[in-house]
Amino acid sequence: MFKINHEEAKGGFELIAMGDYEVTVVNYETGTSTNGNNKITVDYEIRSDVPQNHQGQKILYDNFTITEKAMWRLQAISKAAKFPNGISFNSYKEWADTLLHKNLVVTVGHIERNGNKYPEVKGFKESQVEAPAPQGGPITVSNDEVPF
Repeated sequence: MFKINHEEAKGGFELIAMGDYEVTVVNYETGTSTNGNNKITVDYEIRSDVPQNHQGQKILYDNFTITEKAMWRLQAISKAAKFPNGISFNSYKEWADTLLHKNLVVTVGHIERNGNKYPEVKGFKESQVEAPAPQGGPITVSNDEVPF
């Protein structure tokens, strides 16, 4: 059981300020745009292992429409994610699977919808920070420690 305390209702949504952020690609979804074109929607998380504002906040709904005119965005994020030049993919889903968990820098601007401002990804750059090293060594569990 818990009790409602309005004093603890601080924080919440804070608009991500315009600027560059080290991020990790944390999710994607495939779908269809309103024009019937295939699209991939990518979500990012601002890295908490890098000293920067808005650590842990998400930047959601960055749409990559699959059209010849919009391919420059796929090329730009691929370069920022350090995909080798000339690499080929069998599908856009395979490309998105490869993009998942990559670190890069996004340039955030703002877009206004229905009177509210939201972060919008305006550009991509290569990450200047190495991914965090895994902590500790392998974990070994013997058969005697397993309960079944």
